[in-house]
Amino acid sequence: MRGENFIYFATVSGFFIGLIFSILKGFSVEELLLYTFLITMVFYLIALASVAFFVKYVDIKQVEYFDKKEVDSVLDVQIKELEKKEDSILNNYEFIKKVEEEELEFIRKTKA
Repeated sequence: MRGENFIYFATVSGFFIGLIFSILKGFSVEELLLYTFLITMVFYLIALASVAFFVKYVDIKQVEYFDKKEVDSVLDVQIKELEKKEDSILNNYEFIKKVEEEELEFIRKTKA
């Protein structure tokens, strides 16, 4: 999650938590707005500080990303397995269709 998205998420969460707190406490309209604003600002500042410390102390270069070649090879194996399963399902479908046609033909012969 990008830092700015975390800040947005925390701010919106703080707003709704502040709003719920203010409604549950039964404040007047002025107090409801004041406490909602204050709780939203607290959440905003906590999120801002968290992102600032994260950016300052975490070296992005140390984060390991996935190996594209390895993922591609695993996906190729899985695709081949899916194709085998599709072929077997298609063969089963054709067999079932053939059996149903034979049954239908047998029923027609017995009625005639």
